[in-house]
Amino acid sequence: MSIEARKKQSGKMVYVARVKLGGKLVANRTFDRKHDAEQWEREQKHLLETGRPLAPKRSFTLGQLVTEFQQARSDGNPHTIDTDNNNLAALPATLLARPLANVHAEDIRAHLMKQLRAGKKPATVARAKTTLSALFTYAERQGVLHQPHPVRTMAKINELSVTQRSVAPAEVPTSEQLTAAISAVRRKREDIADLYEFKSLTGLRWGELRAARVSWLIERPLPQLIVTRSHSDGYDEKDPKSWRGTRPVPLSPRALAIFHRYARGKQQDEYLFTNRRGDQFKVTTVRKYPIGFHRHALRHYAASTWLRLGTPIHEVAEYLGDDPRTVLRVYAHILGEGQRRDHINRLAAAENSAATGPVTSSEKRTPELGR
Repeated sequence: MSIEARKKQSGKMVYVARVKLGGKLVANRTFDRKHDAEQWEREQKHLLETGRPLAPKRSFTLGQLVTEFQQARSDGNPHTIDTDNNNLAALPATLLARPLANVHAEDIRAHLMKQLRAGKKPATVARAKTTLSALFTYAERQGVLHQPHPVRTMAKINELSVTQRSVAPAEVPTSEQLTAAISAVRRKREDIADLYEFKSLTGLRWGELRAARVSWLIERPLPQLIVTRSHSDGYDEKDPKSWRGTRPVPLSPRALAIFHRYARGKQQDEYLFTNRRGDQFKVTTVRKYPIGFHRHALRHYAASTWLRLGTPIHEVAEYLGDDPRTVLRVYAHILGEGQRRDHINRLAAAENSAATGPVTSSEKRTPELGR
């Protein structure tokens, strides 16, 4: 280990730091300031001796790590970046100001538990946990995390174990509720009513509805929609979330009629659903015409309808673009309806039998032999 001061032809002083191992030069670097050369030399010496970088200064805060993390991921997926930034923005100022070395598993767990108590859905908090895990993994790779990984080592949060819970029956509108809601919207904006109805018939996600093009329809050997893209508001168009990518969705006669109505007069590469000006619908416009329940409930309605018709789980999963295990978990209450209905019928039969009373011996008909 040595630091040599050199004067360049311009008269400027530079400092060359050299690192040797076993008498052989293994690294060298030139600095404008002697202090920087000494710091680098210490870091390299520590790395050679321990195999780990020097721990960051106590003044290096969690907030500084967050800034570096965001800069390092600035070229990633815009939607993912926005989600991560929102999750990081939820970190309390007191935690961000704390030295990174003083941030431990119990601090992160307390933050996530506070999010749950504030009313955030388990799936939302689970996504925040994923962001924080990526943050500390980044710190680990950069050599600035010298305590145990705060997310990996924290005590389990039971509420986050199953983030995709089964949909409650009350969360899925009945056919009567759906018809009434769409009819109410139709009196104000027929095009948005058709958008809602098409979603309830196909189970498409909002981004997939916006991205739907005339060319997606295939009518032979059967009418079906080939979902290939998704386009959320404010983001670039991308591949759909479908776990296997592109997927087919068979169309009912009513869904096909709606498709033909909006495809009329359009080229194959044009968007199917457009507003009165010919532009894609925006979610802010659609929200002005509420239906009394969340738009995503229309997707639940489609899935529930298919399952009640006896469509196998793996087929429903394919049409939704979900993993079959997810469909089994989310729509468990639908799958058990048949058994529960049979149970109710048996209970009713038993109650009717009890109400009419047992059959007496005099009422029994005894067949006579020889006749």
